[in-house]
Amino acid sequence: MIIKSIHLTNFRNYGRLDLDVGPSVNIVYGNNAQGKTNLVEGIYVASSMASHRTSKDSDLIKFGENEYTASLEMTDDDGCSVQLSACYYTERSSLSRSGKAGRILIRDNATISKMSEYLGVCNIVIFAPEDLNIVKNAPSYRRKFLNTLISKVSPSYFNLLNSYSRILAQKNALLKSIKLSDDKPGLIDEQLNFWDFSLADLSAEIILMRYRFAKLISDMASKHHGSISGGKENLSIEYNTIFGVVGALETFLNKNSKYDEFMHKGLSGADYGRIKGILSDLVLAKLKSVRNYDIDKHISSTGIHRDDIIIKLDGLAMKNFSSQGQQRTAALALKLSELEIIKMFVSSTPILILDDVFSELDKTRRASLVSSMKDAQIFITCTDKNMIGEEIDQMGWSKNADFFCVDNGIIEKKS
Repeated sequence: MIIKSIHLTNFRNYGRLDLDVGPSVNIVYGNNAQGKTNLVEGIYVASSMASHRTSKDSDLIKFGENEYTASLEMTDDDGCSVQLSACYYTERSSLSRSGKAGRILIRDNATISKMSEYLGVCNIVIFAPEDLNIVKNAPSYRRKFLNTLISKVSPSYFNLLNSYSRILAQKNALLKSIKLSDDKPGLIDEQLNFWDFSLADLSAEIILMRYRFAKLISDMASKHHGSISGGKENLSIEYNTIFGVVGALETFLNKNSKYDEFMHKGLSGADYGRIKGILSDLVLAKLKSVRNYDIDKHISSTGIHRDDIIIKLDGLAMKNFSSQGQQRTAALALKLSELEIIKMFVSSTPILILDDVFSELDKTRRASLVSSMKDAQIFITCTDKNMIGEEIDQMGWSKNADFFCVDNGIIEKKS
C-alpha cells in the first residue's frame, strides 16, 4: 500500500490540510511544536482509528471544534485506488444524532459499520519516543502493543477483544451492584456463572493467539536485538497470563508434538477444540476461585485483561533492570519484529513512520531501522533534515526523497 495524499480537517493544529506525498521516503522537518508529529499522527489515526500519543479521541480535535476527519488516498499493490476516512465527533457536533459522541469510518466511499473491517486495510508501523513505555511502564502498554499487532493481521482477534470487554463490563456492573447484605447468593452465583462461562470461552481463544504472537515476537525481536547489540545481550519475551494456563498449553503442544504446527500452520479443528476446552476450564475454575474476593471488592481481580508480556534482557525483567539505552534498543527490536510479522501474515510491506526518533538513536540503531525497510514508503519527522542525510545517501534514496517543511501548521514542499 502506498499513500498518495493526506487530508486532515480540524485535526490537532490543522484546520484543513490536503497534502500530496511521495511513494518512497518523505522527510517532514521543522522546529518543535509546529505540527510534524500531528501530521504523522493523522496518518496513523486514518489507518487505524488509534493514536500513538493519546487514548482520547477528543484530544485530537482542533480547539474550538466538535469533530475531526483524517483521510488517506492510496494505491494498493495491484495499482488500484483505495480510500480510508476516519471521523470522530463529540456529543455537541451536528453529526451526533443521539446526543452522544461517535465515529464514522469510510472505505472507498462506503460507510463501515465494524472496526474489524477497517483495520488491516492500510498497515502502518510507527516508531516514536513513546514506544519506550512498552519496555519500562505498566502492563497496559505492552498489552496495547500486542493487541494492536494481532488486530492488524487478524480482524477476528479485534472482535474477540470487543466481545470480552463488553462482557467484562457487564460482569463488573453486576459486581458493583451486589451488596454484602444481599440474601440472594443463589441468584448472584447463577448470574456470575453466566458471565464467567462466557469470559472463560473468549479468554481461551485470546490466550491462544496472544501466546502464539508473543512467541513470534520473542524469536524475531531476539534476532534483531542481537544484530543491533552485536550479540552482547540476549533479549527474550514471555507471555504472562492466568496462573497455570501457559503451562497447560505448552504441555498439550509438547505432549502431542503440535508446537511447530501451532506456531506456523495452526492446529486442526479437533486439536484446537481440545486445547481451547482445556484452557477454558482452567480459566473458569480460576474465576470461580476468586469469586468471593471479587464480590467483596466489587472488581474482576483475575482475567486476561491483566495479561502482560515480560521483556527480559539476559534473564532479567527490563522494566526493573535496564538502562535507557538498553530500553531504546529493546523498543527498536520490538518494532522491527512488528514489521516482520506484518509482512509475514499479509504478504505486503507496511508503511513505516519514524516520529522524532533519529535524534534518540545512535548511528547503528538508525541504520538497522532504515535498512529493514528498503522497499517501504517511509515518513520521517525531524528538526534537522540534514541529520538523516548520511543514512538516506547510503540507502540510495536521496534522489527519491521528498522534503516537507512544517511551520505553524503550514506545510510546504521543498527541493
